[in-house]
Amino acid sequence: MRIALAKQRYSLKSGGSERYCVNLARSLKRLGHEITVIGEKIDEELRNEVEFVTVKVNHLTSWTKNRSFAENCGRIAANRRFDVVYGLGRAFGLDAVRVTERLQSHWLNVNYPRPANRFLQRFNPRHRTLIALERAIYRSSEVKRVVTQSRLDRQLVVEYYDVPEEKVRTIYNGVDTTTFHPGVRDASHKLRDEMGIEADTPLLLFASMDFEGKGLRSVLKAISASRHGDLKLLVLGTGPIGRFKRIARELGLQQRVQFTGRRSDIERCYGAADLFLLPTAYEPFPNVNLEALACGLPVLTSQTAGGADVIEPGANGYLVSGVHAVDEMTDAIDQHFLLSAADRLEMQAHCWLTAKDMTMERNVRETIELFEEVLLEKFRA
Repeated sequence: MRIALAKQRYSLKSGGSERYCVNLARSLKRLGHEITVIGEKIDEELRNEVEFVTVKVNHLTSWTKNRSFAENCGRIAANRRFDVVYGLGRAFGLDAVRVTERLQSHWLNVNYPRPANRFLQRFNPRHRTLIALERAIYRSSEVKRVVTQSRLDRQLVVEYYDVPEEKVRTIYNGVDTTTFHPGVRDASHKLRDEMGIEADTPLLLFASMDFEGKGLRSVLKAISASRHGDLKLLVLGTGPIGRFKRIARELGLQQRVQFTGRRSDIERCYGAADLFLLPTAYEPFPNVNLEALACGLPVLTSQTAGGADVIEPGANGYLVSGVHAVDEMTDAIDQHFLLSAADRLEMQAHCWLTAKDMTMERNVRETIELFEEVLLEKFRA
């Protein structure tokens, strides 16, 4: 098949959806498909591995950037002959689209809980543009399938945009089990030695670029309230570190929290930790949850995020009701570190059982099946 992937950035240095685009393109090429990427930016070292068609983007404002990318992407797609045009984000000219960003209509409700503030935000040009783009793309008759990463987003797409249920497919993320696997735990002492953390110290891990939206403030409060006064926390990511260091200091945690910035060896951190925490306000499906599980690391996340789909409370992790559920987080943390060593080993094994079949290969196979559905429907039309 001649397949075009529409994604603003083709990069291994950005977020999870950008890395997913690269991995998907590489997998499809290995299977013999002809791949073109329609986007604005590409990592220089990746330029020779794929045909890249550059989209002109108006950077005057946030809303003009998003609108112009979608429109100009559509023009390029219309002028080329592709079997399938697959959007990994908001763009026109698509045959199928994957919901990779937070659905803006739902994010407004989550991020602005006060009705008056939420009402005013609906006049913000950025929010209005993103909602209008999503509505136009997902409801378009040209878009044959809308792909979600979780049951949550499947429900939200139908609820907010009146997309027929038969048009929606859920394809879960895939994890690279050659990089993320329980074997990384064998060298946990090395990373702990580098960080100055004793082998028997209970260690929590948080990883995100969005400290506030992913619940770090609540995590710090939960640690402060925990009965386990020796808990330590590693925070990975390049968020507002100064502000959250002050919060940690105000809670008396300055000696128990380490901010490491962005790391390229996150699998070593999974291997050294005892519990991964990401009680996000809302997210389609954080890749880090699946990576942690593949490394045998139980995950605490929120029921308001797509990652909840793969968590069995008490078996491979814990669920809390939302990003502000500090008491629930405290109880879950306390419960975890009261488990016997044998029970925690059993949880680690269950984490791997959850993740081991959720591979990138399965994701690609299901994506190709989706493309074949789309092609049949296009030819019938």
